[in-house]
Amino acid sequence: MRPYALGTAPAPLLLLTGMVSLQFGSAFAKRLFEETGPAGATLLRLLIAAALLCLLSRPAPRLLRTHWRLLLPYGAVFTVMQFSFYEATSRLPLGVVVTLEFSGPLLLAALTSRRALDRIRVALAGIGLLVLGGTKGMDDPVGLAASLLTGAALTGYILLGARVGRAVPGGSGLALGLTVAAVLALPAAPALGLPSPGVLLEPGVLGAALAVAVLTTVVPFSLEFAALRRMPPRVFAVLSTVEPVIAALVGLALLGEALTWVQWAAVLCVVGAAVGTGLSPGTPDAAEPPDTSTAPSDRSPSRKNGVHS
Repeated sequence: MRPYALGTAPAPLLLLTGMVSLQFGSAFAKRLFEETGPAGATLLRLLIAAALLCLLSRPAPRLLRTHWRLLLPYGAVFTVMQFSFYEATSRLPLGVVVTLEFSGPLLLAALTSRRALDRIRVALAGIGLLVLGGTKGMDDPVGLAASLLTGAALTGYILLGARVGRAVPGGSGLALGLTVAAVLALPAAPALGLPSPGVLLEPGVLGAALAVAVLTTVVPFSLEFAALRRMPPRVFAVLSTVEPVIAALVGLALLGEALTWVQWAAVLCVVGAAVGTGLSPGTPDAAEPPDTSTAPSDRSPSRKNGVHS
């Protein structure tokens, strides 16, 4: 994944590729839950992904000391987002979880918009989310709460990720943020339920966890991190809300998680409202380019891994 290749690719294409990779990996991770549980899968994913990204980008330790006030909360929201997402997907269909997850970014888009029509669209999406949460089979309060918590963490990740991407050169910001997340996950995972170390260290489990880490973290978050460097957070938040449809299709194809027509209608309400908000003319931050004053050139050979997840 050469840096100049990512530097010339359109940001929306980076997002789409990352979302497809993430949802395929998430479907694969649900099968890993049978061996490790959600907490075990999350811990292995974070540890492996952090190690891989550090090998690829070789971040300087001084960057952590310099930017720890930014990287610590970034890693914290990353940890919360991963644990809550896997807990939610262990209880609810993948498409439903991802739809509920994007309540956070959609709220961000509404709060940063000055157009009344955008607020109407977000209200429509809110109705869709309420319908989705109340449909038959969605009566798992823990799963619903974990989905909404993921949405809140995702909003923080988008806001902090844009700042990290501009403040920390190359792929170092993502690598260091994931390292912080992995360290925070070590004491959190046992409290959320882990299998024995022997299970986590089985070759088959480690191989599956490696595939999950690459598909759900290294590839998508690297691509999304690169996109965040080149677009405002609100635009990123809106464009990424097409992900529920991708998740629903992947869940249907790989896991047999068929949604009812009511659930599909709710998903499409959320996506339609988000896309409409993002395409609204005259939104102030959509026209503002991201601050690249501290970011190195996309052609710099030091930008390992193209750097985002």
